[in-house]
Amino acid sequence: MIIDMQNVNKKYGKVHVLRDLCLQVPEGSAFALIGTNGAGKTTTIRTLVNIIKPDTGCANILGMDSRALSYQDYLQIGYVSENQLLPVRLTIGQYFDYLRPLYANWDRAFEKTLRKKLDLPATRALSKLSHGMRMKTVLAAALAFRPKLLILDEPLSGLDSLVRDEVVEGLLDQAGDSTILISSHELNEIENFTTHLAFMANGELWFQQPIEDLRTRFRDVAVTLSAQKYLPSDCPDSWLSPKISGHALQFVDTDYQNDAYLYEQLSRYFGAVQFDAQAMTLRDISKVLIQKSRGEYSN
Repeated sequence: MIIDMQNVNKKYGKVHVLRDLCLQVPEGSAFALIGTNGAGKTTTIRTLVNIIKPDTGCANILGMDSRALSYQDYLQIGYVSENQLLPVRLTIGQYFDYLRPLYANWDRAFEKTLRKKLDLPATRALSKLSHGMRMKTVLAAALAFRPKLLILDEPLSGLDSLVRDEVVEGLLDQAGDSTILISSHELNEIENFTTHLAFMANGELWFQQPIEDLRTRFRDVAVTLSAQKYLPSDCPDSWLSPKISGHALQFVDTDYQNDAYLYEQLSRYFGAVQFDAQAMTLRDISKVLIQKSRGEYSN
């Protein structure tokens, strides 16, 4: 694992921001860290790059404790944050001139390609950049030295649709060469290249798994009952917020196996039924999980 966090805890006063967090990111993956606002995603990322030190537990990155990362190690880690500061007295060209000598592994040809694709003119002052231009600049800077690990904290936040597409295209250019850990609420944009996903709420990691496994086990289920029924009290825990209205039953199945198994479950509780189980997008799955974490879903 290129990232391996074991039982990481972090408190600010009485607020428990991370609770026994265990996170494993496979090398070569594009790993999405999603969850509620205030879930602890940014604290997790800042712990990995040694901006924040954990109270207890261990955060290993590139095979070593994050608290022991050296200059040479940081040459293999690209980091982009939505709140990243830039030296505003410089132009874009001067900024890249400043960065280039710091990285022995800097790829000048790749930098040129990125700056052209992302429309980053050399003479534009960093102090005059829009939020979207600023994010494109820091992304190009993080990609140009071809890091082994690219860590992105809400890189798409607040960007218009065109700029989001440009940023995602830049990420796709690098996806085959770097492991990517990305925290983002813009799930439609990252769904096409994400290979793994973890969900956090209230400082806790609910689960982590390959994205295809996640898509397989979540289904939006609509059932037509043969007669009006009441909802039994012992419905499976995997059925989120089952609701009956007349002859119609609806719920989200979070542990879908196959149609035959679901039909067997439904028949056991309701007798003869017809049903439709639809696959869900990453955005819809995230919405369901966030609602559950807030107590808006029950089972």
